[in-house]
Amino acid sequence: MQHSQLLSILGTIWLLPSSLGAQVRLDLSDWPVKIGPEAQLFVDEYLVAEKAGVQFRVHPAEKHEGNPILQPAAWEDYVLVYGSVLREDARWRMWYTNNLGLAYAESDDGLSWRRPEPNLLTKGHRGRSDTATILLNPDQSDPDRKYLGYVMEYRYPDKDGIREQRREGVYLRTSPDGLKWFERPDPVMYGVWRAKSDNRQYTGYELGDVHHIYWDDKLKKFIGQVKLTDLESGVRMRGFCESGDGVHWSEPRLLLRADEQDQPGDQLYSMVVFPYESIWVGLAGVFHKTSTDRLDIQLAFSRDGRNWSRPLREVFIENGPEGSFDWGVLHVSAAPPIRQGDRLWFYYGGSAVKHGARTRNRNSSGIGLATLRPDGFVSVSAGDEPGTLLTRPLLCAGGKLTLNAVVKPEGWIRVNGSRPVMGDGLELPVEWADRDRLPPATDGNYQRLHFEIKDADLYSFRIE
Repeated sequence: MQHSQLLSILGTIWLLPSSLGAQVRLDLSDWPVKIGPEAQLFVDEYLVAEKAGVQFRVHPAEKHEGNPILQPAAWEDYVLVYGSVLREDARWRMWYTNNLGLAYAESDDGLSWRRPEPNLLTKGHRGRSDTATILLNPDQSDPDRKYLGYVMEYRYPDKDGIREQRREGVYLRTSPDGLKWFERPDPVMYGVWRAKSDNRQYTGYELGDVHHIYWDDKLKKFIGQVKLTDLESGVRMRGFCESGDGVHWSEPRLLLRADEQDQPGDQLYSMVVFPYESIWVGLAGVFHKTSTDRLDIQLAFSRDGRNWSRPLREVFIENGPEGSFDWGVLHVSAAPPIRQGDRLWFYYGGSAVKHGARTRNRNSSGIGLATLRPDGFVSVSAGDEPGTLLTRPLLCAGGKLTLNAVVKPEGWIRVNGSRPVMGDGLELPVEWADRDRLPPATDGNYQRLHFEIKDADLYSFRIE
């Protein structure tokens, strides 16, 4: 690997010398980082060389006051956001699952939804389908394959005395319009729950039901975020695989699992991933198996799309109050959030019962909306006492420096001795007494940004 590639991936390296048996941190505070015009988010300490008097703070998404925006229809026992919400021009389209299979709704504003005919698009092989991902095919050369759908189908051998011939796993479906679907006869990923002798085995793990598949335009690959279950302990974890064509996939490898920073008994049940500005964001469903038997949504981040961390364990989308549609179990739409004005819209599904509950009724599920300011996942925050943050050396083209920040009336942010930056904005300009731009940084002439922060939340900066 070239030196520049290593710099772009790593913020902190942890080594495990066999002779010591303990982790040793490699200090990267003086290692340069090449950045582009994308927003540089403070979601971890990748860009940080030094800090004092500041803290990293997760900002939970704000739930829409009209939730749930979709509830079960008269013919549905429940609705799950095991699917995707896409906005296509003026039309919003939702693919979700119910007790029968893959269903569909659409909207003019993303808030009020209608179910056109037909509403049920495909039935599950043996009852309901499970998790589904609907996405636009990055290769639009074939109009019959404009949409790709990845759907988990169960096998249930010998159910009702009938031997189920189809194999369990993730099936690929294609569609010209998102309504009429054609399915490949065999899974593109195999499950091993109910007929282990029929399917491939993954060393130490089995492929579970909750997946998320997307086209990564940065990596130029189809990426699969899949559930892996430890064959010995039964603990759920998150795995990673990739594909060049969306059909032939690499063997899953372990990506993330709960650790000592989580509550005892926690498991990583789901994770929806999307590239965002200069990073990748993961919305992880954390299953509190032995404590509450409920799931909430927390954050994960990556700097290269393949290696992930969970630096902060605060809840991003929290469970609702007892009795609400989202009190028990939360999952998020498989599509990236939708930018609507100055907010990011996240669609999520909720259940009013715990994960282990076996009884459901039409009032026990729904689909809701939560919103966030752009870049607003995590901020570097300081209070009455000013704090400071110094970045690693930055290799960039120079240009206008803007901040995404919220500064209280009595607060300010200064960068390298700039005039005070004040207000609440997504692109607050930084100016100095003698200039309004940063000079270009080249090899041997790197930029470091020194932030002084008082009574403010700094989410990101951008140089362009």
